[in-house]
Amino acid sequence: MSQQADTYTRWAVVASGEGGGRIASQFFTRSDNPGIDDRILVMNTNRADIRNTISRMESNFGEGDTPERHALEFGSQQGAGNFFVTGMEAAREDLDRIVGKFSDMAGHAEAFLHAATLGGGTGNGSVPYVIDQFKSGLDTDQHEPWMDSTIHTAFGVWPYYYEAPQRQFNAVCGLSRLLRSPDGSQNADMVLLAANSHLSDDETSGTDFDEVNEQIISAIDLMIGAGRETRGVIDVQDYVTVPSQIGAYHFTPAVSTGMNGQMFELEYMFDKAAENAFVPMDVGTSRVTYAIVRAPQHMIDSGEVTEPDVQNAFNQWKREHGLVGASGMTSLTPKQERGEEVDVLLLLGGFDLDPLVDHSWDEFEEYKDSLQSGRSLGNARLPSDELRRIEDNLTEYMEINEG
Repeated sequence: MSQQADTYTRWAVVASGEGGGRIASQFFTRSDNPGIDDRILVMNTNRADIRNTISRMESNFGEGDTPERHALEFGSQQGAGNFFVTGMEAAREDLDRIVGKFSDMAGHAEAFLHAATLGGGTGNGSVPYVIDQFKSGLDTDQHEPWMDSTIHTAFGVWPYYYEAPQRQFNAVCGLSRLLRSPDGSQNADMVLLAANSHLSDDETSGTDFDEVNEQIISAIDLMIGAGRETRGVIDVQDYVTVPSQIGAYHFTPAVSTGMNGQMFELEYMFDKAAENAFVPMDVGTSRVTYAIVRAPQHMIDSGEVTEPDVQNAFNQWKREHGLVGASGMTSLTPKQERGEEVDVLLLLGGFDLDPLVDHSWDEFEEYKDSLQSGRSLGNARLPSDELRRIEDNLTEYMEINEG
């Protein structure tokens, strides 16, 4: 585990596309996490979308802060046409400006959290490409030495299951590209997943984004808040080291908040959190598990909740779910609140992805066939060998984590 430090791990949130921008703007307005502070950047290829995002954030800017610091319009086209290749090409076109903006907004950040919705074109296209460029060694005028050691995590949001085949196609390709670079090597250091249909009761209009985003923000806050707050914590390096070694670096959060710490046992809290996993999954197929418990400072000081309590309860919970062989760590972090409300985050990793991907696979195949039959994508091109490599990379990764 990481040692106590005087400062928080410096995270920066980078959101690309309209959906990612909604997440970032909500986080900016509703959360107070010293691990992030105001290091939040929203990117888009569409001027109107980025203005809408900034308008939601402006009222929360600090003194002297400006919209220009938190926003970047990139690429020469207005929008990506809901096709990820166009978003990727826009990022390729303006990579030097993107890297420079990262440096201006989040200099010397130790970890980036990239947010995007996987059904779209801008974020889904640009985020995997930008991460790949950082991971493979930037060759731009804006490159700075601190960027070489920065950890890149990604939060990808799956489209509603009923959305159009093109969006399901984008999601499958986006997941593959976040997980693996074109050469088959690992891309993002950690890929977090949430599914709109799994988090929202609104299966008719598909517009209840606030409900979904609020849950995502809660999970991010718990995950980042675990870094460097107490003697024994889980920090970002802990999240990525072992999962990368065993090829199981996709995760989903499972959260339960506001439980009475005097009424409920910790094992029960873990069970309640597991019931709220952000994607359809079998918890028993997880290969890596982390547990973050956040309790009021007075409960920790009085010994009502201790680190050994959390570790012992988590070990018992793992045994009951057949996860004895799963790698895992625990953290107890404080919150400065009265009362007895305890929050739990489980990060479940390396689980069988079939229950999620199956929701989109038929549509992926349908859209792939239409592309191979000559479907027009305007100026965008997706050569058949590139598409085959994207599909093979995802299939191979899923075989490693079959459960």
